[in-house]
Amino acid sequence: MRIQIDRDLPVPVTTQIQGQIEYGVSNGDFPSGSRLPSVRDLALDLGVSPVTVSQVYRNLQAKGLIATVQGTGTFVQSLAADDASRSGTSRVDELLRRALVTAEREGVSRAASLERFQHLVAQNHHGTPLRMVFVGVYSHVTHAYVADLRRHLRPSDTLSATTFDVLASDAAARAEIEAADLVLTFAHRVTELRPNVPPSVEVATVNLLPSERTRVALAEIDPLARLVIISAIPEFLPTFRRAVARFASHVESVHAALHGTPDAREALARADVVVYGTGSETVLDGLPSHVRSFEYRHVPDPIHVERVLLPMIARLRETRSRPPRAQEVR
Repeated sequence: MRIQIDRDLPVPVTTQIQGQIEYGVSNGDFPSGSRLPSVRDLALDLGVSPVTVSQVYRNLQAKGLIATVQGTGTFVQSLAADDASRSGTSRVDELLRRALVTAEREGVSRAASLERFQHLVAQNHHGTPLRMVFVGVYSHVTHAYVADLRRHLRPSDTLSATTFDVLASDAAARAEIEAADLVLTFAHRVTELRPNVPPSVEVATVNLLPSERTRVALAEIDPLARLVIISAIPEFLPTFRRAVARFASHVESVHAALHGTPDAREALARADVVVYGTGSETVLDGLPSHVRSFEYRHVPDPIHVERVLLPMIARLRETRSRPPRAQEVR
């Protein structure tokens, strides 16, 4: 992912750069351990002062998202849970590859093999059930993420949804976190969440990508339509604008604005289609009936779920299933 600055947006340059890196970490464009451009190189590429980039990197370091190694570079922080799951799955990956090759030799398609494997996984209910909590930002989309993730879990597992706002004010939500085996959130919110999670409870991240419904809806927009995109989160607006340009590149008239600003109200008065980010739902109030509108929604990235999250959950389940080691009698 290349960081870019859109000088037509009503968002400070520092916020644009930081938001793109944060979102890139959350959706896997900047994977754990990947190297970021140096302060000097990124400043030259964007045409901004190195002081601006340095401030962004300091902010991201304070959030625990990146780390600078003297003489080596700046890297996206690696979560211990993710690292452990990757190292522990290499042998499993090799065994599964061999199984696929064997199945193909027997005339079984990959689709049929996958279906059979999912069936076998669903039948396997052994092991300790896990208690998990997903901590998100907006309640309704957090519940949607949880519903999606539950499809990958065993029926005996529990996965509940809460938000950072609820966690800050609700003792029951904090108690649920303390009793959990695993807590899920977004990569750029781990540092904020960690003080609320006991050291014995693991924290893992979930990557997101635009939902299929969102991608299809963007592709179906009339090329001559006046498209307006609205976000309540300034740091998300540049990434939002680029995503729309990717999936609706055929639309010539695209205007991006921050929710509730005079610029947004003026743009909405001329809009044919409105795409709004989560948290900007009130943009629909008073919108003429002829204006098409839909929310830009995300879903958990299935590749990240399969390759990182589920192996980590399997490792955690195995650890929880082991009987306590008998104390040595002296």
